[in-house]
Amino acid sequence: MAKTTEVKDGICYMCTTACPMKVHVRDGRVVKVDTADPSVNHCPRWKAQTDFIYHPDRLLYPLKRAGKRGDNNWQRISWDEALDITADGLQKVKDEYGPESVVFWIAYTKEPRPYFHRLTHAFGSPNYCTESSTCFSATWVAANLTYGAEYSYMTASSAGIDPETRCKIIWGSAVISTPPVWQVNLKAQEKGIKLIVVDPRRTEIAAKADIHLQLRPGTDGALALGMMNVIISENLHDKDFLDKWTVGFEGLKKLAQEYTLERTEKITYVPAAKIREAALLYARNKPAKLHLSANGTTHHANGVQNHRAVILLAALTGNIGVPGGNMPHPVLKPKPNDITLHDRVEKMPPGVGAARFPIWTKRYHEMQSNAIADQIESGKPYPIKAMFSAGLDIQFFANPRRITNALKKLDFIAVTEYFHTPGTQTADIVLPIASWLERPILLTEYTDTIKLIQPAVSPPGECRSEWDIYSELAKRLGFGDLFWDGSFEKCADHILEPLKITCNYLKTRPEGIKPETEPRPAKHYEKTGFRTASGKVEIASSVLKEHGIDPLPVYREPPESPLSQPELAEKYPLVMTTGARVMAYTHSQFRNIPQLRTLMPDPLVDINPADASPRGIKTGDTVTVSSPRGSIRMKACVTDTILPGVVTLPHHWPSEANVNELVDDRTLDPISGFIPCKSQLCQVAKY
Repeated sequence: MAKTTEVKDGICYMCTTACPMKVHVRDGRVVKVDTADPSVNHCPRWKAQTDFIYHPDRLLYPLKRAGKRGDNNWQRISWDEALDITADGLQKVKDEYGPESVVFWIAYTKEPRPYFHRLTHAFGSPNYCTESSTCFSATWVAANLTYGAEYSYMTASSAGIDPETRCKIIWGSAVISTPPVWQVNLKAQEKGIKLIVVDPRRTEIAAKADIHLQLRPGTDGALALGMMNVIISENLHDKDFLDKWTVGFEGLKKLAQEYTLERTEKITYVPAAKIREAALLYARNKPAKLHLSANGTTHHANGVQNHRAVILLAALTGNIGVPGGNMPHPVLKPKPNDITLHDRVEKMPPGVGAARFPIWTKRYHEMQSNAIADQIESGKPYPIKAMFSAGLDIQFFANPRRITNALKKLDFIAVTEYFHTPGTQTADIVLPIASWLERPILLTEYTDTIKLIQPAVSPPGECRSEWDIYSELAKRLGFGDLFWDGSFEKCADHILEPLKITCNYLKTRPEGIKPETEPRPAKHYEKTGFRTASGKVEIASSVLKEHGIDPLPVYREPPESPLSQPELAEKYPLVMTTGARVMAYTHSQFRNIPQLRTLMPDPLVDINPADASPRGIKTGDTVTVSSPRGSIRMKACVTDTILPGVVTLPHHWPSEANVNELVDDRTLDPISGFIPCKSQLCQVAKY
């Protein structure tokens, strides 16, 4: 008798997009996954989901360290024992040093973050930390400081193309890695839209552009100021908008005058004629939209100010708050309940990085992960003695050897994971987790649809959902009532209560529901103002001024560059940029999936022929990439798609190819705390 196959609604959660899927299940096993969204057919990750969940190396049982940290010697234990040890380890540190001495760190995926955030603050620690310490949040803060809260998500709202758009600048985004709007941008010119791309690489979208500004990494702010100089001198700025709705324009005008075309070319490596042409094209073809990268402008020591300069091009030309230009997201009414308990933080000691990066920690409601090693080593303002981590990604940190050595000093570490990683090797307890196809998922963030995903299959071995793990720990730590005594449904009902729907209702609507939104009217600011202290666009930021930081979007040369350190550049003459997305992988994940590994089997350093030839390097050669911090090995890809004098490397590759081994973890952006992983000096040599 033929076995029947049941088709269930699901998602692919191999990145944050959470694309809808149809999951085919037979005899309790996923046999096939189809996408329910044809726009993501080009993405290879969703096609490899079964390879992930049925990978032979998946962690299936709770493990206890046997031997020294890093020996990879483990003992299988029961869940009760694992949870008891974890709760006891955290409670012991809390009793002896205070709850703030425990750091809670979470990586991907983002769906469990509200529960983890709640666990952190219910425990009494301010130290909720995530990978957002080096991803996206700096652009959020830059827009928040400049335009106010409603524009914080400018990077997300800028990705598409509106019917009114006549010109678009795509700044630092390859778009091919940004489903589902990538096709729209690739076809922009077919709609008569003028296209400008800013990128040190000649990406697919850059090759199609009317103008490609191929700049030296880290000089985005200077390029933006140089374009402003042209726009102002040609009298193409929107005087009416600037007079009525901005503060600080006269200071910006004076600042931009310093960035003549000749000087800007020297800094950015972009020919002066191209800078002028791009500025005029953008200013004369209105409405125009800036399409912004989540990280391209901010992975630098001056990242927030760089990004502020870029986004202020919209205010300068009056392209803010108008259809076809940069509009804020529609208002979600009402919003789901926030369960993070973040209001408790005000009564707690200052969190990790709060003293050094107060603007970021207060506005983004997280602590700065890049300051963890500093505090472990110094013990100030209080000692860090334990960590509970959901997916401890050691490769995320610049100078990962330093954070690894720091973590070894802690009294206790517990980690949830799918597979063994460099992070699990630092742990005392490892807890195996269920995948997105094996656990209930309530989606209310990072999506335009509110939905409840039911498990398609049971988790393998003894894997558990992260909700189960956090709520069980909450019980053992004495605040199980704050986790609805372990009831996921009651928690979901609380989150959904303002929307007047329930968990049970969503079970009957597996496709989800579209929440009510209220679009922003054109020039909405004329009635509401901007949500800044002044009620206007703050070209000169009042918040930055209060913290002793230049309020204007000043450009600072990267502290390690051919111009700032010419003597160092003699030994390390190339500018290294990293972090460009590779469709096969999400940060450090999925290189252990053969189907995806074949798409990029080796870590490749892209190097221009002009730089490769004198070094005797050919495509396929093994090369050493070195910086003042150390060296790694990769394979060379000789290509003229990268600017001469610049090399680009993939991020989060493990072991001997981890580019973050080369990145400075001391010279951080003073506002966001981001690492300067896109503008460091290096040398490439044949191995």
